[in-house]
Amino acid sequence: MPVAFILVETKLGRVDEVLNRLLQVEEVTEAYSVAGPYAVVAKVETDSFEKLVKVIPEKVHTIEGITKTLTLVAFGTGKEFRTDACDLALELGRRGDMEGLYALCRGCRQLKYCAHGARVITYGI
Repeated sequence: MPVAFILVETKLGRVDEVLNRLLQVEEVTEAYSVAGPYAVVAKVETDSFEKLVKVIPEKVHTIEGITKTLTLVAFGTGKEFRTDACDLALELGRRGDMEGLYALCRGCRQLKYCAHGARVITYGI
């Protein structure tokens, strides 16, 4: 499923209006007002890249109050990098075997982004 994140600049005082209009777009699955150079971040999901490239100019860029956007198309998620070892990590976590969990996870590049890794880091083993 193609996903894009759209960073949105708005006219002064129009953030809430733009945010609410974005959330009315069927393909916008999440939207947040944020601090920084952009006022809103929206997540767009579609069934195909063809639909994605139509949704943004036809449904997002036409919203009153938007002055500029920057679209970031996602190529994949961290979930794609998970291995079968995560099933074992889950079992070790359930059993409370934090030393075994740490031994399994310490070489993983996804350690700090993983729920199992968070437990390892939290317990400081």
